[in-house]
Amino acid sequence: MIGWKNLIGHAATIAYLRKNIAEEKFPHAVIFSGAEGVGKRLAAEVCAAALLCDNPVDGSPCGVCESCHLVAARSHPDFYVVEAEETKTARNIKIGQIRDLQAEVSLRPINSVRRVVIIDGAELMNKAAANCLLKTIEEPPSQTIFILLTANRTGLLMTIRSRCMTVHFDKLTPAQIAEELINRGVDVQEAQRLSVIAGGSFGRALMLRDSGGAELREAALDTIEKISRAEFTNEDIFKLGAEMADWSRDKFSDFLTHVQKLLWDICFAEVLEPHNLDLVPRLSKINLPERKILLMIETGAQYHRRLKSNASLRLLAEAYLIELKNLR
Repeated sequence: MIGWKNLIGHAATIAYLRKNIAEEKFPHAVIFSGAEGVGKRLAAEVCAAALLCDNPVDGSPCGVCESCHLVAARSHPDFYVVEAEETKTARNIKIGQIRDLQAEVSLRPINSVRRVVIIDGAELMNKAAANCLLKTIEEPPSQTIFILLTANRTGLLMTIRSRCMTVHFDKLTPAQIAEELINRGVDVQEAQRLSVIAGGSFGRALMLRDSGGAELREAALDTIEKISRAEFTNEDIFKLGAEMADWSRDKFSDFLTHVQKLLWDICFAEVLEPHNLDLVPRLSKINLPERKILLMIETGAQYHRRLKSNASLRLLAEAYLIELKNLR
């Protein structure tokens, strides 16, 4: 059953949304902004269920009426979702999807007094799609509510941002993430590790749990430790490169991110809160000049950008590792 109790954290935001729904003051267009995996999509779906519910209670869906069951099953005729599509180069929302949406919202609602539209990954609209949506938001169809979800609000057209109310979703605390992971059967120590490296995103914590994220961070730290001791050989590079050739580009991107955050913690541990609080004792033993660390961080940023090309992942991985070794 879809309900606010399924959302982790965000107590003040939930109270604000419930109040607007209960008082029938929910805006016709709203942006839910926040990092990936913090609960924006679930919050939008609960809002949709409450707005379409036959018997809402204090801004919450009743959970038992036909409308609530249809929203939960993603089959409510007045509940419409637009998501980015995969292409050869990147995920995006195309103008055809927005035109289909426009045709849908031009019709009267079928089951409810209103229609709710969720656009997930709104920053991924191409320019034509964004301009097409702008026209609809400027002259919204009667009784249609738009909820735009974005991890990058500045990626939206300024004209769209100015016509929508923004609700920000903060990152979750490690304690909140760990507690929910434990509730789902994750080992306590593993939950604590994942909660630290998830970056405030419960969705990312789940992904890391399923993809061995803790082990990937350990591989990143092992690489840095070997480099700092001048023990990272060409044989190590080509062996690791061969392993990385079988990774997805997303996994290699995660490896780069782990290296970046670990290097950042080594360099700025005394002035900034570390990303990897549980690894501080090990990181404090790594001896690398600050100038070298900053160059390594810049190198990682360059390879994040190069990942968007069609270059061989193995060649990218080996070139990156060689550059780190040479910088040392």
